[in-house]
Amino acid sequence: MNLFDMNSDNITMNIDGKDIEMKHPICFGKTHNMWLVSRCGKVWSKYFKKRIYGRKVPYGSGKKHYRQFCISTEIGFWEDGSGHLSRGGGPDHWVGRHAREIMLHKMVMDTWLPLYDNPPEDISWEEWEIVRRDLPNVYNLISKSVVIDHIDDDPTNNHLDNLRRVTAWDNQPTRKSKGI
Repeated sequence: MNLFDMNSDNITMNIDGKDIEMKHPICFGKTHNMWLVSRCGKVWSKYFKKRIYGRKVPYGSGKKHYRQFCISTEIGFWEDGSGHLSRGGGPDHWVGRHAREIMLHKMVMDTWLPLYDNPPEDISWEEWEIVRRDLPNVYNLISKSVVIDHIDDDPTNNHLDNLRRVTAWDNQPTRKSKGI
């Protein structure tokens, strides 16, 4: 692994012989500066100085899985006080810190195509500008109600090109399988 251009917002890393553009991930609306994430779903820990893979979370029948990561932050990092207090049972650097879990597909999408600048499908840019500017309560409602869909229905494919924001209604597996 080689690092290039660490002083810009976008960081290029050479992993397995490929130059990959990375960014500090946006998790729950805040930038987490101890990791880097790529468009293709690779996550790099600046603390451990290596690629991290997260925990497998079963999906459906259990043959496929999502990737989930646990963000460890200083107490007070989340203004709303969310997260759980780490008291041990993990690496020493977690003790006395707040932790929150985040799915890899959410981390990729929020980092590379933040909702604020990228409206969900079926909302025009003109309508989205009005919502962002004049209707903060509507924006908050939309931000809490959209989900991230894997276009190819493969939860292990977390490439940005395979992700899109849709309503929970549009993301129901039975509706998708029937093409409704």
